[in-house]
Amino acid sequence: MSRIATLAALSLVLAACSQADAPEATESEAPAADATPSHAEAETDVQHFLLQEFPEVDSLDYALAWSDLDGDGNDEAIVHLVGPYFCGTGGCTTLVLTQAGPMWRKVGDISVSRTPITVLDTSTNGWRDLTVAVSGGGMAGGNALLKFDGEAYPSNPTVEPAEMTEVLGTELLPEEPTLVTLEAALPEGN
Repeated sequence: MSRIATLAALSLVLAACSQADAPEATESEAPAADATPSHAEAETDVQHFLLQEFPEVDSLDYALAWSDLDGDGNDEAIVHLVGPYFCGTGGCTTLVLTQAGPMWRKVGDISVSRTPITVLDTSTNGWRDLTVAVSGGGMAGGNALLKFDGEAYPSNPTVEPAEMTEVLGTELLPEEPTLVTLEAALPEGN
């Protein structure tokens, strides 16, 4: 009888150890596994948005950064577009996109912007303030402060309501960001 009791006790101890270890391993691995696909999936959605927004462009180069600008716990996409379609002597186009259900919507369509792009600790109308570098097109270089007006960020950082600032925040996109090339898919049969 003592042999059965010993085996039963040993089985309970082993079962308790394996149950205690299993959730701990799952919990510690889950956040890392969930965090990576989330941005990868979101980037794929952003790419679909770009292809729909600019159907006339065969390929485009972009740099992408993520930051929770409105404090809702979901990152917005800051997309700096580069190439002849998006750039002129004053700079290039930067989009600020927020999730709207399964889609993305623009809360910033900023022309003549340059990198670096930073996010400040200050907020306006519930959204974090941004800075973009500006220069070229005959103007002196510097950094423009972009404040959310309740609907969008200013579309042109070289005129009011944007203002020049010496304050820089946390860098989202460096001066020379890594670019991704997005090719428009050709219709089948071409």
